[in-house]
Amino acid sequence: MGLIIFDLDGTLVDPLEAMFHGVQETCRELGFAAPGRVEVARYIGFGAGELFAGLTGPDRLDEAIRHYWSHFEETGSARHRIYDGVPLMLSRLKRQGHRLYLVTVKPARQARRLLHEFDILLSFDQVFGSAPGEGFRTKAEVLDQLRVQGVVQPGGFMVGDRAEDIAFGGAAGLVPLGVTYGYGSPMELQDAGAAHLFDTPAELDAWFQINLPGSEIHDSFSLSE
Repeated sequence: MGLIIFDLDGTLVDPLEAMFHGVQETCRELGFAAPGRVEVARYIGFGAGELFAGLTGPDRLDEAIRHYWSHFEETGSARHRIYDGVPLMLSRLKRQGHRLYLVTVKPARQARRLLHEFDILLSFDQVFGSAPGEGFRTKAEVLDQLRVQGVVQPGGFMVGDRAEDIAFGGAAGLVPLGVTYGYGSPMELQDAGAAHLFDTPAELDAWFQINLPGSEIHDSFSLSE
């Protein structure tokens, strides 16, 4: 069976409204000038921590992150949108017996809650993100956790919408698959070494059906089925 590692933001879900709201409220509470929607979108995939690092400086970064995640706890899940076709794609891959992992700059607990609310948590073997109380982690640090824990195996697949996802996949011996419906441009993904680009989740799903054929050996992993 195959190994597939998925990025979260910009690959499975659109987090822009949630991130924009959290950043605006945090800046209002702490007295910082709030960036606009376009500026916030530039940091999707890298995390709010990198955005706040440029707004607050190191002395108040942890405080800003705490405020930001408190807003996520309240309304963040409801402000995300899952991309059409993602739940059925994940459930089908899991029913075939493939090992699916998720990697995110979000705290792992928050990511699991989000996946649960979208009815896709059971599709994943494990969720990799930040742990409670450890502060902000960069995407590179989270990805490195996959190496340390022995998750990465050459010949698997890495699916993401940012250059960092693609570069990691290639360096780790995974087939890097770029999705252009997220927040990274086709040029960004191509320059990072994407083996294939997909404009919609349906295109990605169709590619998996051709390149990872096989019988479905498990029962449904989605309550919607």
